[in-house]
Amino acid sequence: MSKPAIKVASLAFEIAAVGSVPTEAHLLPVGPFRAGDGRPEDCDAWQLDATIAANVIQRLRDRRNDTLIDYEHQSLRSEWNGQPVIAAGWFHDMEWRDGKGLYAIGVDWTATAKQRIADKEYRYISAVFYYYSATGEVLDVISVALTNTPAIDGLDGLDDDDGIATLSKRFSLPNLNPEHTDMPRPEEELAALRVTHANTETTLAALTAERDTLRTQVASLTAERDTAIGELAALNKKISEDKAAAEAQQKADLITAALTDARMVPALKSWAEKQSLAALTEFLQTTAPLPITERQAGDGHTTSTAALTREELAVLERTGVSQEDYLARKAANAR
Repeated sequence: MSKPAIKVASLAFEIAAVGSVPTEAHLLPVGPFRAGDGRPEDCDAWQLDATIAANVIQRLRDRRNDTLIDYEHQSLRSEWNGQPVIAAGWFHDMEWRDGKGLYAIGVDWTATAKQRIADKEYRYISAVFYYYSATGEVLDVISVALTNTPAIDGLDGLDDDDGIATLSKRFSLPNLNPEHTDMPRPEEELAALRVTHANTETTLAALTAERDTLRTQVASLTAERDTAIGELAALNKKISEDKAAAEAQQKADLITAALTDARMVPALKSWAEKQSLAALTEFLQTTAPLPITERQAGDGHTTSTAALTREELAVLERTGVSQEDYLARKAANAR
């Protein structure tokens, strides 16, 4: 059978009985701490701080019954010596005090115990506790006693598998033997944490590589997008230019055709060139060819521009060109 990871130890503090018997008792100091006789031997030191103490205190509070303070740890010995266990006092709470350690508080001493403490028949309070041998972390206070021998004689006899099993049953504690419990040992927890840490680092490395790959892909896609945007702008520009050129050519062809079939007189060419293709098309679609200009003969040898026809007047009215400008341009074109 492997050596258990949870072991038992004891430590004692002197009871300061000055005037009256105190209702509190110093059980364990702030960790890390060691006993004057060189204990512990299986770890560097026992460990106790506010966080560890909170768990120890909660275990005590979770018990229904008060915790016994006996004489000379008889509650630990009665299994073997058959002697009765006589109470010196009871308590049901503990308190952590920064810089000092763990205290039993609200101790209800028996009258006999009070007298013995006042008479200095008993000078020490001794706490027995479970701890993890791998780390020294205090787990639980299982016994408290008045004693004059701070180091329990024969305590090593309780520090084996059978002793721990007996104590676990006697004090209604769970079986803390790591071979028969689901509670992981500190070294197992540490190993599991190391595995988790290694897996996390591997996952992080994979995610970092994936992130870098995605960054490269995003940069490439961004460059492709910018190129596509540039090409689209150039294409739109060319389409616009081609459309403008096509419209300009269509408009020129319409003007030429209108001048040819007499739907528009040359004097309106400049005006027509300034119109949009749609406006010019609409105008020419509603304009009929002009009749041949009549000439009024004077003496048979000279000619003059005839009066405006109704069609010409209609065109001038629609285009906003004055009769004078039209006749002047018409006369100039006739030379």
